[in-house]
Amino acid sequence: MIRLLICALLMLLLPEGKIVAQISQLPNEPATVQQLNLHLRRSVGRNLTEADLAIWIERVGIDFDPTPEVIKRLRANGAHQHLINTIRRQGDKLVEAAGKVVPIGPQARDPFLEESRTAVRDYLDELPDFICNQVVERYFDFEARGAWDKADTLTYELTYNRKRESYRPINSVGRPVTRPLEQTGGAYSTGDFASGLASLFDPETRTLFKPAGRDLLGNHQTRLYDFTVAREFSKLSVTAEGSTTIIVGYSGTICVDEESKRVLRIDQAVDGLPAGYPVTNSESSVDYDNVRLRGIDVDFLLPIRAEFIIADRRQRRYFRNLLYFKFYRKFETDIKIVDETPKPPERN
Repeated sequence: MIRLLICALLMLLLPEGKIVAQISQLPNEPATVQQLNLHLRRSVGRNLTEADLAIWIERVGIDFDPTPEVIKRLRANGAHQHLINTIRRQGDKLVEAAGKVVPIGPQARDPFLEESRTAVRDYLDELPDFICNQVVERYFDFEARGAWDKADTLTYELTYNRKRESYRPINSVGRPVTRPLEQTGGAYSTGDFASGLASLFDPETRTLFKPAGRDLLGNHQTRLYDFTVAREFSKLSVTAEGSTTIIVGYSGTICVDEESKRVLRIDQAVDGLPAGYPVTNSESSVDYDNVRLRGIDVDFLLPIRAEFIIADRRQRRYFRNLLYFKFYRKFETDIKIVDETPKPPERN
């Protein structure tokens, strides 16, 4: 099982009435794309969160088609995957209400996607064991402003060995002590990114992919695919302190390099969390790039940055982690082979 998202929600409780007061200021009519872009630019970070916008959209719906170009503009204005997924679900409702025919049954074969699946498999087979430093900057928002206050910075030595991750705190003189992840409190995340990528393209996961246009990511021309993983086939789990670990479905978007067919970015958000569970939304993103692995001086596609957001919007608890992966080097073990064969006695 992939344990990608783990959190401990230990913080401030704010009155439920504040939610109603903020969302009630929004129009009681289907949201326009202009309104959403305006709120993302001007309101989120001041008096609204993206979770507030998601609640509003769930209540009033949308009056536009969330095409790839529209989604691209929303992302450019700061929209994360949870809000994007909410908008797409409302777009599906518009299609159903219009009585349009929606194809069902097995997906048509997509040659580019099949090449990407092969590239992912080859990538995972070629990925060597390595060590890197993982820097975790943790933030929180207890006022539902969408603005983040810095909590702390944690630094770990991440070892990837035999397709598993382990974390060792790195401590420096004169800096606050970094404790093991499970002892840090607040919100934190762990993730076996290789297994997560493998699971997404595993036929047993039955991931549904849908072409979502093209985009330029850095210097890479990419193809975008929206994806959905149903809970019954998912290997993703969420844990909240004091509650049971649950398996969840999730949806998102991947960016695939047109030339190499390798995944350069994954955005995803959890779907359908149970009512009453201490987490209402959880989302993450991972950026990959070619990195020179010290020790063998070969470039590999490796994570360089990740973002993790988890919240209980009913209680106005929002947590955000920014993760940076640095100083990649080859994993080596120190092994000494000792010849314990008794030596023959020396002759006089």
